[in-house]
Amino acid sequence: MSEDLKLQTANLYLNISDEWLEKLDKIALEKEQNIEELVLDIIGNYLSESKLTLENNQLLEKYEQLSQRLETLEKKDYQIERLTTKLDILEKLVATLQTKNTQEDNDNGEWDDEFEDEPDEVLTDFLL
Repeated sequence: MSEDLKLQTANLYLNISDEWLEKLDKIALEKEQNIEELVLDIIGNYLSESKLTLENNQLLEKYEQLSQRLETLEKKDYQIERLTTKLDILEKLVATLQTKNTQEDNDNGEWDDEFEDEPDEVLTDFLL
């Protein structure tokens, strides 16, 4: 707890069973405190534990949210990896087909003809 706390005086009157009173007396003797100090310590510990419990619950919620986000990101990462692999395969297939077409065109001798046609041939070729 913070040492800057300003303590206010409050009187608390409790009806405690004899059994609990004996236990409090015994603990107070062991800790070399009077019962009032012991009860204040007990209340302080209870309140700080409540605060810690609340903070722990909030941290657990954040942890669960982060775990879910991480799981989602891992799934997306796996999907991206699979798509990248498929894309690489497709690129290789396209490159293979392009080189195959180029080789077939060269083998057919289409490129052996005059590359540049006469203007009148260009104009009449589309009619045929």
